[in-house]
Amino acid sequence: MEGKEASTSSFQMKDVKSETPPSSSSDSSNNLETTSGRRSMYGTCVTAVDLINHILIVGVTVFLLYYSMRSFGVTDLHVTLCTVGYVLLMSEAIVVLADGSSLTNFLTRRAKSHVHWILQLLGAICVVAGIVPMYQAKTFHFQSIHAILGIASTVIMLFLVAFGYPVFVAAKLRAVIRPVVIKFSHNFLGISCFVLGMASQCYGYKKSWLTYVSHVPNIQLICIVVTALITILSLRGALPTLFKQFMTMFR
Repeated sequence: MEGKEASTSSFQMKDVKSETPPSSSSDSSNNLETTSGRRSMYGTCVTAVDLINHILIVGVTVFLLYYSMRSFGVTDLHVTLCTVGYVLLMSEAIVVLADGSSLTNFLTRRAKSHVHWILQLLGAICVVAGIVPMYQAKTFHFQSIHAILGIASTVIMLFLVAFGYPVFVAAKLRAVIRPVVIKFSHNFLGISCFVLGMASQCYGYKKSWLTYVSHVPNIQLICIVVTALITILSLRGALPTLFKQFMTMFR
């Protein structure tokens, strides 16, 4: 009898265990679902931010080109080329490297790098071509904040164009210098060049040309705010990367 009771009790305990669901597996599946949901939400937010940024970039570029290409004066040429160089090409060149970019997810990292330097080179050509006729037309140079910021950005830009190749072969130069140092320097100078150029663009909006050709109320303030927003949104990937590179250098 005692043996029967023992076997019966053990059988009942097995039933109880079998009826109790494994909590660990359910918890892990819930965690996976939560993580997947967060990633999906993050991806949606990144896509929305990029979409807004692309719209603003195209909007400002088209707006300024609409007025600057109606005549062929030196100022009009300057505005046209510098707007295309900074607002359009350089903004998109930085955005293309950001992770999760909705327009370049299908590209490999290497392909993104090639698109980046091509857009940067085209942007540099446009900016230089826009500065030269304005420089030739003026007697006194670099006396305004707009001009000082613009030439500072251009100098950094030309340096990056001339010495950008080491970034592609940073791994091969490991014996001479750490790759992270090369990439941090390039990233820092690139961000500085872009920010200075976009700040120069904003100071350019304060010139009388914009209000004279457009006659839109508060157009100077609107263009400044939108261009500043484009600058911030375009650097959403570059600034965290710069911080990570900075921290890695001291490890």
